[in-house]
Amino acid sequence: MTSPDTTRKRRRGAKGPTITAVAREAGVSAMTVSNVINNKSFVNPVAREAVLKAVKALNYTPNSAARSLAAAKTLRIGLLHRDIDSALLSAMLVGSLRATSRLGVQLVLEIYDFSDPVGGIERMIRSGIDGLLLPPPVCEIASAAGLPERHDVPMIGLAPGGDLRNMDCVRIDDEQASYEMTRMLLGKGHRRIAIVTLPTSLVAASRLKGYLRALGDEGVVADMKLVWEAPPTFEAGLALAERVLTTQRDFTAVIAGNDDMAAAFVNVALRNKISVPDDLSITGFDDTPIAVKIWPELTTIRQPLALIAERAAERLVATLRGEPPETQPLAIYVDYKMIERQSTGPARA
Repeated sequence: MTSPDTTRKRRRGAKGPTITAVAREAGVSAMTVSNVINNKSFVNPVAREAVLKAVKALNYTPNSAARSLAAAKTLRIGLLHRDIDSALLSAMLVGSLRATSRLGVQLVLEIYDFSDPVGGIERMIRSGIDGLLLPPPVCEIASAAGLPERHDVPMIGLAPGGDLRNMDCVRIDDEQASYEMTRMLLGKGHRRIAIVTLPTSLVAASRLKGYLRALGDEGVVADMKLVWEAPPTFEAGLALAERVLTTQRDFTAVIAGNDDMAAAFVNVALRNKISVPDDLSITGFDDTPIAVKIWPELTTIRQPLALIAERAAERLVATLRGEPPETQPLAIYVDYKMIERQSTGPARA
């Protein structure tokens, strides 16, 4: 009579190769093998081919119970951030949580070093995350670095300044928003309008294009000395405003890169007895809470960051759950609105 222990040993020995063995043979993760077996479309073609070869070589047959268990597991999607105190992250976090709570998905926050955003993304991938929500400028950096082609973890960009060639994104039309803001100032008689762009980003390129198009439509020659660049922080806005408002007062309006920077310009202007908007009109971007917490309240572009994150999370979860993706990376556009408040007025004589 065979002992129970011997029977258990024989049953284990009779099993075929495991998903771990297939992953080892293919040189990929077990998650990648699972994605290939479940015919997920976002898997890197090279990785897919390696897995299929390993499955054939090892004569691997997926266990139906294990597949059902894997399909039922809680999805984990990551949201990268640089500054937990930023209004941009707060809004995106609200939208992401709204979607993930409704869809039964776990949201994981990960802070990244501004000097190495790619490292932050790859850390999350190594942790076994199922998908990634990437805010600007991380989504633009990841796209340019080819990360979607190198990894089989789906990524989606939040509010990039342009369509991304290799990943889905949810965004507004930054170029048109900048165009409308510039035309509004031109309509108030401003001709010397400065713009603050963000360092090396699609957002910067799109907004500059809209600004230049508006000037051209009005017959105003653009002065590139009025195009400034600075990181999107209050502190960077203070430093820039201190420099230009004390040395270069040949402009009557400033289009800041976001509300924090616009608030910094208002702060420095008032400290230097420059009246806003009588002497200088200042506009922001995003319509974050600070826009109505300072005086004068900011004219700005209302970018629905929470809605952008919610739509992006919904799209990402749909992809992870097997919804067929678009043939090309999909850009989902949401509406924006220009909000006029007290920080803008007619150009001074």
